[in-house]
Amino acid sequence: MRAIEEGLPVARAANTGISAVIDPLGRVVAMLGLGRMGVVDSPLPASLKPTLYARFGDLGFLLLLIIGAATARVAARK
Repeated sequence: MRAIEEGLPVARAANTGISAVIDPLGRVVAMLGLGRMGVVDSPLPASLKPTLYARFGDLGFLLLLIIGAATARVAARK
């Protein structure tokens, strides 16, 4: 999900877990399975232009929260 949110590729390395290279669209490009020893040798995919979430972060969620609170307050007064 982080790759999709930010539009950036992710290289995940774990000692005993799943190691992988994930492209900016969230697709697994290369993977080494759980509990397996080895090396993942894959080029890092190119990143995308900054996504809305990368540019504005949690601002959209904050605005929805404020609108919801204001709506609830108006509804409680009626």
